[in-house]
Amino acid sequence: MNILVLSYIYPPDAQGGYELGCKQAVDALRRRGHNVRVLTSTPRTPVRPEPHVSRKLHLTDIWYNATRPVSHPAVNQVWEVDANLFSSHNVHLLIQEIQDFQPDVVYVWMINGLGGLGLMGCLQYLGVPWVWHLMDEVPAMLCSNNWHVVPKLAQAFNRFISGHYISCSETMLRRIRAKGVILDGDVRLLPNWVTGRRPAPRTRFYNSGELRIVSAGRVTRDKGMDILVEAARILRDEGQTNFSVDVYGPIVDRSIPELVSRYSLESLVQFHGSIPQAELTRQLSEYDVFAFATEAREPFGFAPLEAAAQGCVPVITRSCGIAEWLVDGVHCVKVQRDARSFAHAIGDVLGGRIDLAPIGRRGQAAVWRDFSIDVIIPKIEDMLACAASSAQEASGDFDDAYRMAVIAERLAHAIVQEPFCA
Repeated sequence: MNILVLSYIYPPDAQGGYELGCKQAVDALRRRGHNVRVLTSTPRTPVRPEPHVSRKLHLTDIWYNATRPVSHPAVNQVWEVDANLFSSHNVHLLIQEIQDFQPDVVYVWMINGLGGLGLMGCLQYLGVPWVWHLMDEVPAMLCSNNWHVVPKLAQAFNRFISGHYISCSETMLRRIRAKGVILDGDVRLLPNWVTGRRPAPRTRFYNSGELRIVSAGRVTRDKGMDILVEAARILRDEGQTNFSVDVYGPIVDRSIPELVSRYSLESLVQFHGSIPQAELTRQLSEYDVFAFATEAREPFGFAPLEAAAQGCVPVITRSCGIAEWLVDGVHCVKVQRDARSFAHAIGDVLGGRIDLAPIGRRGQAAVWRDFSIDVIIPKIEDMLACAASSAQEASGDFDDAYRMAVIAERLAHAIVQEPFCA
């Protein structure tokens, strides 16, 4: 198949698991003989050119925190239109790519920042079949203004957008529906995955001595890094010091490392910054527990799955997306999302009340049996083929699609700026 992939950014220009997952899926599809072309944004830092990757879309980086707080509210509103709703520039480039590449199907990933609603409207109008891989609440985000879903935009989405969806969790689907956005069409659940060579079954598990705990991800409160620091403080205050916590990932919220200093936890908790994904994967086998105190809205999370693949036992928020796919006490340990619950679980490991060995062995076996990309990619391939086979006669004209994008963009700009011009 000719598969055109849409993603707001693409590695090595990356932020997290969503875009890394996109690249892994692209690489797997190419290995299986498909002709895959990626259409993504101009990189924020220089990257080496790749023949199958076209980096020319404009990204409106609404997550760039250094600019947004000091910009005029009208400017922020226009940026949000360009990011979520309409970018005629990006619609024009998408149309060119469709004309040049003639895809059998478009494989859509994260498209916030690209005028994603307009891109989906363009595909729908032109009758180009698509599969949308959701690892976050992207449809709801695209129907939003000021970070809240606009009911009329949601109604328009529900009426006009219909196709094929892959979701990494039912948790995320429920949250999208709760915001008034309905995914019409074929919706299938597929978990995230692990890649690479399967290691030998782990044989060394924690028995006594220092318990090595690891966490990875952006150092923010929504990822629960503050909860892990508070849990370490609780354990220390209870007299438990035979553990260490290593955190890998960019420090976004500096108040969290400051907690370590405030509580004098420097000997127990350390922040190591970002390291290459391959290096982190290698190091996971040296740890006993992967602590994942993320918020309940977390759609899935690659990191605890990667930890389990190395026999490192995930201790995770009970209600996050990955919790749907793993069994408490069998593949992982699930707890409430608060510092005392995480401290209690770690204390149970230290006290011998939780035996990590059988959980680690079962978790590692289950991940490589059920969550390897080699198991998941044929299911994605089947979904793409199903969408491609349902293609209809082109129902819209390329020139008309672009004209409508220009009109929609200008109208949206005028509407959001009007209150500031009175």
